[in-house]
Amino acid sequence: MKMGQFVVHVDAIGNHGCQRDRKDGETVVGCDQSQCTDCITREYVRRLKRGGTMMTAATITHWPGSDSEVRDDLLSGKRSGSF
Repeated sequence: MKMGQFVVHVDAIGNHGCQRDRKDGETVVGCDQSQCTDCITREYVRRLKRGGTMMTAATITHWPGSDSEVRDDLLSGKRSGSF
């Protein structure tokens, strides 16, 4: 098996914004709803980590580039910005 850097990038449109009550700097753990796109993404990152993948960044960015951008860091669980 060869080891090397890779990037996974997904631009999506749809239902998003799990735990919108969490504010800037708070931890977002997810709701674990089976149809929650945020939690599906969190689980994907957890599975990569369990599989031995080392990650330098993993984020969900809601409304990227807008004044109301909210970013969830999937490695630390911290939210930047507020809904």
